[in-house]
Amino acid sequence: MLAATEQFDCVTVDAKPTGAKLDIPERGVHIFCDCVNLQVGQELPQDDGSYFLSVCKGLVELVRMHFAPKVIPRNGILWKSYLPFTNASEMLKASLQYGGTFQVELAKAVGMLPEHKNVDFFLSSGSKDLHVVLQPVTFDRLKLEKRNVDPRATREQKSRIDRYNKFVESVGEPLSNALVLDVDLMENDPPKESTLAKHFEELKQKNEQVRKLFETR
Repeated sequence: MLAATEQFDCVTVDAKPTGAKLDIPERGVHIFCDCVNLQVGQELPQDDGSYFLSVCKGLVELVRMHFAPKVIPRNGILWKSYLPFTNASEMLKASLQYGGTFQVELAKAVGMLPEHKNVDFFLSSGSKDLHVVLQPVTFDRLKLEKRNVDPRATREQKSRIDRYNKFVESVGEPLSNALVLDVDLMENDPPKESTLAKHFEELKQKNEQVRKLFETR
């Protein structure tokens, strides 16, 4: 974790003998690592994912160097995107456009009106699985709040808060309601020649294909 902190200028959120949580605040990056898992996430990226991929690749190299795992049983990258709505009723109504019309038959059978639905598909090809979920979401936090600096804060503490506030300032208009699309590409027992770059590029392509299907509705 010290190596990750130095290489990526991370902020330590929590550190224990069993694992650690790190942030790259101004980039919205969250990292968790222990002896079993490496998890990396980024909120509201400002680029095409290149920075996220570079961080993942760097962290994987550190894991290989310090943990020397004998095998990697599973790789997975999830791409999350959203379609915003001004109010909840429009969002719920829009969700009924996707995934067929079974809700119409169901509504007739039970004598009720369909309000909204989630779309959930699981697809497989060889060692790879693709999980696609579209669902309406109302967000609890309408706006990220900036942090205040204690007058007695040290230079390091002030720098940390400034970095978190920088991310808050980069976020645009607050989001209240949205249809959220998850496209999750996973590979079991990935071969040695498999790379994160190839996995990420394949995910991007499939995400674009899925988005096109939903956008044509």
